[in-house]
Amino acid sequence: MYKYFTTEQQNTYEFNAHKSYTLNQSSVLRHQFLSASNNSTSASYYQFARINFYLSGSDYTVNNPLFNTVATIGDKKQQSGIFLNKFYESGSICFVSQSKFNEGIKPGSFSLTDTTTTAKIVDDKKGNLYSTNATFSQSVSALSSSDNYVGNIFYDIGAFSITETASFDGSNDYTDVTSGDYSIEYKGSNKITTYENICSVSNSMTVLPELLPLAIDMAENKIIGTVNLTNPGLISHNEILEMYKEIVDQNFEWKNFSIEEQNKILDAGRSNNYLDTTRLKKLYPNVKNIKDSVRQVLINMKNSS
Repeated sequence: MYKYFTTEQQNTYEFNAHKSYTLNQSSVLRHQFLSASNNSTSASYYQFARINFYLSGSDYTVNNPLFNTVATIGDKKQQSGIFLNKFYESGSICFVSQSKFNEGIKPGSFSLTDTTTTAKIVDDKKGNLYSTNATFSQSVSALSSSDNYVGNIFYDIGAFSITETASFDGSNDYTDVTSGDYSIEYKGSNKITTYENICSVSNSMTVLPELLPLAIDMAENKIIGTVNLTNPGLISHNEILEMYKEIVDQNFEWKNFSIEEQNKILDAGRSNNYLDTTRLKKLYPNVKNIKDSVRQVLINMKNSS
């Protein structure tokens, strides 16, 4: 007896995986803005920041409170706890390439270490940045309060700003932060979609971080002929998911269905293969078995989350 699965009966689930990044100033695009600057570029960056990120905190709202209700790139009116009241005549806004954060920066993972000023700045999970080692502050309230915060981070577009202009320690101002050598650390987010019903069949599979370097090495050494670029051995979908549940998420669940049931909802049948890796193992004796390699990938995923 077989049951026909419609698309409505196929449940999908999404979760976020996170990867750690460390970048220095050479990998971050920084724009300094200045409202009264004779430099048209700096002045244009000021207008850019005001319209796209700080409309509700800008001088526009003094004469027209309606601007406080307008959603912008930086203020979507959906995020509670973010402070946007500090927007002065000067500041800086920095951008990380999307290839370095994927679908967003994980809240609570961002830190900035500025070598020039010795400032250390982190986020509060709500979109505010504050210094953990400042010797000067605006008030005795919490470091991440609306008085003491020093800038913002816009998680979904990989941008952060330093808008405070006061002194950091009596000799350095916040306007100096990111003007020299600095580094940032954070975790990028990547959404992964899973399916409720899994058809588990053993196959040859490839762990790219391990085998791509071998492919480059073969090209550089002019190795010709057929080489099946898969890790030795077989692994099934259930084996991968069991490892995932063991290592990454003990609450993860899934259901199985048969090849016959799967074929009823596919436009074409899926192929299953066991490829010969004799030559690959002869060229690279230390290449990991697929089960060992997948386990290592999941351990790395767990450690970076």
